[in-house]
Amino acid sequence: MAKVTDDTLTKVSTEAATELVNSFYPALKNDRNSIASFYLPTPTSILFNGNTVADGAAVQDIFLKQMPEAFYEVQSFDCQIINRAYPTTTAAGLKPASEMGVKDMSILVMTSGHVRYGENRDQPPRGFSETFVLVPNPSSERKRRRDWLIQSQNFRLVV
Repeated sequence: MAKVTDDTLTKVSTEAATELVNSFYPALKNDRNSIASFYLPTPTSILFNGNTVADGAAVQDIFLKQMPEAFYEVQSFDCQIINRAYPTTTAAGLKPASEMGVKDMSILVMTSGHVRYGENRDQPPRGFSETFVLVPNPSSERKRRRDWLIQSQNFRLVV
């Protein structure tokens, strides 16, 4: 297998961050039934303003049952590769290092912007900052499969 270049890894991580921003935030407003599909099915680390949330299904439940309509405006985002050789698994077990490709890495994604809760468009928007750790999706069986899943998330409203 040819050596993966830094440029290729940067391109793949940037595409992953862009895909997250362009699909996750619209889902929080328009497709709340799909929110759990953005998360790793195994236990994750999720914090909303310092409050621990169990997993992606719990995040989805919060947005379906407790959160008013939300309008997110992401003003900036950036990403950084955390681990170039993230230990991914296959049906046969842990993927050998010799078989790792460009999508076998973990990525830190940082976003910031404004959010407005509720239907009243006259309410002032609140600033937010959010970080995600994305990892490769271990499942290849799902329809509309996401290449990257959220392993960790930390959301903060900015005062």
